[in-house]
Amino acid sequence: MAPSSPQPQARQAASASRRAGVIPVERWFWFLAEENAQGIALPVTLLFALLVRWCVALHGYSGQGSPPLYGDYEAQRHWMELTVHLPPSQWYFYDLSYWGLDYPPLTAFQSWACGWVAHLINPSWVALDQSRGIETHTSKLFMRSTVLVLEALIYVPAVVLLLQSRQIQANWIAKQAAIFSVLLQPCLILIDHGHFQYNAVMLGFLVWTVYFAAREQYLVMAACFCCSLMFKQMALYFAPAVFAFLLAKCFRSPYGVRLFVQLGLVVIVTFGVMLLPWMGSSAQLQQILFRVFPVARGLYEDKVANVWCAVNVAVKLRSMFAAPVLLRLAAAATSVAFAPSCIHLFLAVKRAVSGQALVAADAVKLLCYALVNCSLAFFLFSFQVHEKSILLPLAPALLLIHEEPWAVNWFVQVALFSMYPLLFKDGLQIPYWVMAVGWSMLRSCPACPADKRTPLAVLNAQWVSTLVMVAIHVANMYVPPPPSLPDLYVVLNVVFSCTMFVLFFAYFNYRQLTLSLVRVRTTRSKKKDN
Repeated sequence: MAPSSPQPQARQAASASRRAGVIPVERWFWFLAEENAQGIALPVTLLFALLVRWCVALHGYSGQGSPPLYGDYEAQRHWMELTVHLPPSQWYFYDLSYWGLDYPPLTAFQSWACGWVAHLINPSWVALDQSRGIETHTSKLFMRSTVLVLEALIYVPAVVLLLQSRQIQANWIAKQAAIFSVLLQPCLILIDHGHFQYNAVMLGFLVWTVYFAAREQYLVMAACFCCSLMFKQMALYFAPAVFAFLLAKCFRSPYGVRLFVQLGLVVIVTFGVMLLPWMGSSAQLQQILFRVFPVARGLYEDKVANVWCAVNVAVKLRSMFAAPVLLRLAAAATSVAFAPSCIHLFLAVKRAVSGQALVAADAVKLLCYALVNCSLAFFLFSFQVHEKSILLPLAPALLLIHEEPWAVNWFVQVALFSMYPLLFKDGLQIPYWVMAVGWSMLRSCPACPADKRTPLAVLNAQWVSTLVMVAIHVANMYVPPPPSLPDLYVVLNVVFSCTMFVLFFAYFNYRQLTLSLVRVRTTRSKKKDN
């Protein structure tokens, strides 16, 4: 009997050796590739992402059973109620003491569309004034479903198309793992499907913005960003970077002036269409502006892990200065913080337009770095920041998951930790812990040393930060704070998380600068060789 060929065993050994050095989430896609089952990879990812979202949605939400104002869940439902029953002229004026509408018009239109569907199914869900605080099982099922549907229509396709595009320089396994990771990142899921909001719509338009930038379709890119901005005003965190990128595309180009005019028209038309119901009255427009930018609320709300709240532990800024002074201080600090990244992006992309420095894929990569840096600058230094706003720098950071695997993984872990006081208040302890551990184990962490790409120093630093976060959690659960310091653990969360975010801000700025410098030097050396 002839001996069996050693080739299958050799192939299996080689395959096992290759898989040993990859992160856990990639091993699943290695298995599919080896079994020639690549066709089921994306459907399984989407179904699993849907399952996780629905499981989180079975838990608590903001303001559940907490009259008279309840929370964000009731705010979103109430906006459906008022937009369905009232004309647009009253949307931004009606009963402002009970969750008055304070988001831009695209959110109002989304509320109207969802409210219209709700009214068709069961009018009691959105009965004007009579439905306040409604928490029936069927109404909650409908509300949770609207978040899923809107995310599936706007956010998910953008993520899949962008991360599968040829501008993303990675193999099939890495691309599929990136899609899986972005769709399963815990922060957005816990806020949108747990706490209850529609952040995925705003962030979906942002991903579409990056997608069309990669395809060099700049007019559509501008329209998508306008939609993001008109859905939630927090998209302003990205505006300087998007402006710098598009302005650079207008320079050193044969059709730069025409592109500049076209971009201006796209912005004017997009904003004009969304503001059309209120264009006939300056009072209406002023009221929208006042509601969207409520500067009277103060420097920050609750305990948020930004610089102003962290500094407040030692220096009581809100007691020392009036709100207008703090507003100017925050504006100046924010501008100084985002200016280097945006100026650098403008200069680097301007060279790319003339073919002197960067290739198109690297220009888009620079855009993602600038989006991270610009939005982190706003989160750390701007006026009236919420803890949920950390979702904004997380979104473009996740698009860099190929270039910055350990940094993005760590960033997500700290961002999730920074929101735990809010999530625990909503009764989301179980999904918080499941998703925190799940993310760490799938994307690698200090307990997963098989990821050979992570520097040893980074692993050690992650160990330290993880131990600090665990220690704060354990103390919060088992050691009551002293009566004189009732917010002790929340303040420790703020100080630790803010420190980490400042370090991430410095790191991503450094990476943006060195990325383009390396490309420029490489390109110039090639020219000299030729």
